[in-house]
Amino acid sequence: MFRKPHRSDPDFNEEVQAHLRIEAERLIEEGMDRKEAVAAAQRVFGNVTSTRERFYEARRWMWLDHFTRDIRYALRQVRRSPVSTVTIILSLALGIGVNTAIFSLADQALLRVLPVDKPEALVLLDWNGRFVGHGRGSGNLLPHPFFRELREENDVFTDMFARHPTDVHLSIGNESEPVSGELVSGSYFSTLGVQPALGRLLTDADDLQPGAHSVVVLAYDYWQTRLGGNPEIVGQRVLVNDFPMTVVGVAQQGFHGVDWSGVPAIWIPTMMQRQATAGWESLSNRRERWLHVFGRLKPGIDLEHAEARLQPWFKAHLRADTEREGWPLVTAQQMTEYMASSLDVLPAEHGRSNMQRQIEQPLLILLAATGLILLLACLNVANLSIARALARRRATALRAALGASRGRIITEQLVESAVLAAAGGVLGAVLAPSVSRVFLSLLPQQGSALSADLDVRVLLFALAITALTTLLFGGVPALYAASVRPVNALKEQSSAVTGGLGVRKALVVGQCALALILLIGAGLFVRTLGTFRAQGPGFPTSNLLMFRVDPLRDGYDAAKSKPLVRRLLTEIEALPDVEQAGVAVYEILTEGAWKNPVTVESTQRLVTEEDIPMNAVSAGFFDTLGVPVTRGRNFDERDARDDSDGRSRDWRGGLRSVIVNDEFVKRYLPHVDPIGARLGIGGGPDTEPDIEIVGVINTYHNRSLRQPEGEVFFSLWERSVELGTFYVRSRSSSEAAARSIRGAVRRIDPTLTVLSLRTIDDQLDRLLVTERLLATLAGAFAVVATLLAMIGLYGVLSFSAARRTKEMGIRLALGASRWAAGGLIVREAAVLAVAGLAIAIPASWALGRLIEHQLFGVRAMDAMTMVAAAAVLLLVCLAASASAARKAGTVSPLEALRSE
Repeated sequence: MFRKPHRSDPDFNEEVQAHLRIEAERLIEEGMDRKEAVAAAQRVFGNVTSTRERFYEARRWMWLDHFTRDIRYALRQVRRSPVSTVTIILSLALGIGVNTAIFSLADQALLRVLPVDKPEALVLLDWNGRFVGHGRGSGNLLPHPFFRELREENDVFTDMFARHPTDVHLSIGNESEPVSGELVSGSYFSTLGVQPALGRLLTDADDLQPGAHSVVVLAYDYWQTRLGGNPEIVGQRVLVNDFPMTVVGVAQQGFHGVDWSGVPAIWIPTMMQRQATAGWESLSNRRERWLHVFGRLKPGIDLEHAEARLQPWFKAHLRADTEREGWPLVTAQQMTEYMASSLDVLPAEHGRSNMQRQIEQPLLILLAATGLILLLACLNVANLSIARALARRRATALRAALGASRGRIITEQLVESAVLAAAGGVLGAVLAPSVSRVFLSLLPQQGSALSADLDVRVLLFALAITALTTLLFGGVPALYAASVRPVNALKEQSSAVTGGLGVRKALVVGQCALALILLIGAGLFVRTLGTFRAQGPGFPTSNLLMFRVDPLRDGYDAAKSKPLVRRLLTEIEALPDVEQAGVAVYEILTEGAWKNPVTVESTQRLVTEEDIPMNAVSAGFFDTLGVPVTRGRNFDERDARDDSDGRSRDWRGGLRSVIVNDEFVKRYLPHVDPIGARLGIGGGPDTEPDIEIVGVINTYHNRSLRQPEGEVFFSLWERSVELGTFYVRSRSSSEAAARSIRGAVRRIDPTLTVLSLRTIDDQLDRLLVTERLLATLAGAFAVVATLLAMIGLYGVLSFSAARRTKEMGIRLALGASRWAAGGLIVREAAVLAVAGLAIAIPASWALGRLIEHQLFGVRAMDAMTMVAAAAVLLLVCLAASASAARKAGTVSPLEALRSE
């Protein structure tokens, strides 16, 4: 069945011979000579070879033989042109590789559903509107009592669960390290449908009484990588923030929680909140939002119906909340806004992630950019393929003259294209993980579930775009080869073959346009990042480091925490390579901050329209950053209090003095002297303005570099200090200062953990993650696109110069200079580049409107960026034409005329 067509089939041959014998014997019986009878029988039967071919073509597996033959033919052809073959494969590898890499990351971050039971039924609840209280965490937060009550009283969910991410210090045996963890309700694993890989998981019985359930579940990856997959881990005692707990199980393989941007190593019952967070407890606090609450919809209930059925319960909850004891006094406007709040039901089949909002737009933009690169690569390869088809024009014409059908010629060309695309696809799949790793290296998040490895979905995507590229770049040369007229092609001289040049020039114009679009886009993103870098946060960042300590997590109680922070600050200030040091409660240059409404009382009383970011800092904090106090005074001993009694006081109210930035003054105290003005923390009518502004500092950018914010600073020493973020200005290199800092901390307490020790420049990079992603990768993609366009232009100009050899010889013979002859080629390159520019400018304007929200300090139609990108493209085009122009200018007139 799989035999080659030139081999005889015994049965077929025997049948043919039988027909010939019968016919010959009939003719002999009629009196014809045997020799003449045999010849006549053959004439009657017809061409035996043709009959054998028709028999072969009617067999079932003929197509496989044709395909195998086409593969062998394609391999012979690609071996004959190694330079163009390598160029085609590398072009396709770049196009397919970058598309595969970015799709892999987009698939993980935006498209892939959670590996749990029926993820499409999962939803996330979100409080939409004013909340009277405060939050701890970011996005979609609800209070714990709210979750408990809704779980008991709703009729739309089969079950619900809650979770809160938290870092803990985990000690197992002699090993101790900080890890990512999650506080979860007892219904967490059962609602998700997650199974144990070892032991058991948390249940409702592990989440009933505060502090009574000292059990934990470990993540499968942590169990394997850090504990070697030890099966004896179940039942073992571990220390979580120095509190003893028991491992009861390991979660199933492949489960990384519901937030891919932070993979937990350990899950702890919410009732162990105080132990897992070193003293913080909000299990019964209705005024603090800190939990992400998920539900699983009952069969037959969709998002819209679930939201509609939850609103009556939610409104009743709001009314009941205002009637409870302890409800704070609020303004009429705040009460109206509170009662107008709604409970939104959001799809959660992909889980939730704080980082998704940061990288979603960059990923979509980069997907579009890689799509343009793939198109450009296809145009480049189509150009080279047309050149290969032109070089084989006479051979193709000869095959057509000998009977090859148009379909056979097209098929052979497409198979050759498929062979090249397959090689490019394989190389692109090898290249893709490296591109993904570059992307991941730009992300600040540690412990992310994003991976550079390719899975089946991504490989199928790579296969699909490989097939697409086969059609895109193989279709044009295949149709061109099939359109060859044998009579005309066989009569043409090699130097007279000019067919396809117009198509190739059109493809080069398209390449130049695409390259210029990517150059302009990359230029806009690079200028945006440059603007942020030049602007900076508002203070010098060189030789400035930061680190955190969390004394409560490391076993200190509240009474001993503040003296420890004081001692640490004194020890660090005394280091020889430290110029200055200061402490704050919260990190700067992050999106998270403590925020509250503020009542301002000066010539009149007003409440801030938005919550104001706040921090508590030491006196040396502003000096360390290099932010001057422009009016009033800095904090000093007048703003400290004695904590020797160990009693704690809430720093959000009743403090004697604050410092504000000049942005706060501009917004809320524009026409009065701010020094001596009074503030109150809160926006209710009973808020007492018992805090005095004693100083004003220059505004520095804190949570965002795009928009300055008003900010209020309290004295660190007027409150109990439960954690501290240290800022250190060093005289030496950052590496040497970091070693000195670690040594100073070890001298005070070897068990105290130094957290997040990094430079402020690193912290700034984390804040600018979106801008860095776009500038770095868009810039790299623009370089790739420009190189591809350069290759395409070089190929067309070289082909054009070769076809104009006779013309150049005549021009030189008639007295034209070599510079003039070469100038013809350069002028041709410039014309193609300008044509591409004419297409790219309006296209860039349209595309620029789509990315305008990602820009800063530069407009989408920025003239400087466009001129610079156009200049780069023109220089590249001139460089591509240099070789062809040099050859055109060095043609020997005698040899050029003799060549014809």
